[in-house]
Amino acid sequence: MTADPSHLVEEPSLTIPRPPPFWRSPIGWSFAAAACVAVLGAVTLLVGAWAQADPVVTIRGIMASKQDFFNDEEVQRLLLKHNVRVEVTARGSGEVAYEVLNQKTQDYDFAFPSGQPAADLIKNERRERGLYFRTTRLFSSPIVLASYREYAETLVGNDVADRHSGGPSRALYYTLDTAKFIDLGKRGMTWNKIGIGRTIDSNGLSITNGNRVLARTPGVCRSNSGATYLGLVAFVTRDDQPAQTKAEVDLIAKEVQPLFTATGMPEAELWQIYLTPEGKSQGPIVVVYEHQFFAYQQDHVRRTGRPDTERVLLYPKQEFQTDPEYIALKPGPGDRLGQLLRDDRALRERMMELGFRVIDNTDTTGTKGLFRLLDGRGVPKPDERTDFTRAELPELDLLQKLVNTVGGCR
Repeated sequence: MTADPSHLVEEPSLTIPRPPPFWRSPIGWSFAAAACVAVLGAVTLLVGAWAQADPVVTIRGIMASKQDFFNDEEVQRLLLKHNVRVEVTARGSGEVAYEVLNQKTQDYDFAFPSGQPAADLIKNERRERGLYFRTTRLFSSPIVLASYREYAETLVGNDVADRHSGGPSRALYYTLDTAKFIDLGKRGMTWNKIGIGRTIDSNGLSITNGNRVLARTPGVCRSNSGATYLGLVAFVTRDDQPAQTKAEVDLIAKEVQPLFTATGMPEAELWQIYLTPEGKSQGPIVVVYEHQFFAYQQDHVRRTGRPDTERVLLYPKQEFQTDPEYIALKPGPGDRLGQLLRDDRALRERMMELGFRVIDNTDTTGTKGLFRLLDGRGVPKPDERTDFTRAELPELDLLQKLVNTVGGCR
């Protein structure tokens, strides 16, 4: 039987829309955006990893008392920003020169003696041998005498020192008549004999001290500050003239040797004793560098809100600037560190915070910048000095003979 066509129903046709291309869909755009972010993040991580992968270069040096600069945590942090780490071997300035001169420094990239005599020895010797060296002057710090207010005021009462600004109860700085001070020691005068007993300490007690009036020094054989102070005493003893002959050195050495009684004590130990309450009795006047006092006073202001007016500085009338020189012993890392210390603004700022007179093109001794910083940190600065004599050391061979004779160096 044939079906009636009139009863046939056409099967509906289904139209299935074709999806748009994936990248034109909302999902595609979202995926693309997410992918871009992921790629950029990966690139950033890779770049960061590459930057962090830059190796930290360890630069090794041999140096004297200025090692405290590289031991400073802030200096270490600033150097690491440049992928530099510094390791130092501590020696006295004389030992730095000895080891360099005897070629015991193959593992060192630089030497950094504390004073000019040792630096001159190194430069002269390497020049004669045709060995590499490059020097950089970074900062200076005068040799000074650290003391306590009662002792400084006793010297003022004996016409041996003049007070800077601030009055007898607040002045931090004094100018010392070095010749008169040395004469007190030569004559065997004690603190009691020159009237320390008339001074009352912060506890309301009269001070007694039967020790001879003199400055306590680090060992002259190893220490630049000790040897420099010896040269200063010799200069004053010869009426502000350096010794010219070996015979003069012998006479001076015999005359001044009794004034140097602390031979062998390291500089750091002497400074630390000065900061203790026992310092007044063990060494009421000690030979130090100016930067140590300035750094201490800045730290005291940070901790207490005011300077330490109990501890003061005596500036010898015959001033001697110590000019430590950074000496690169090898090309490469040694030169790189010297250039970094010379040019990096943050490192130079930190030098001043540590009390150094940072040398620049406008101020050969770096005094102006340092004194501005002290003002800003609440630390009084010394008066500008116009009446001092620039002390001179004898020639290197004569200075070494003087040091060996007075210190009994081996």
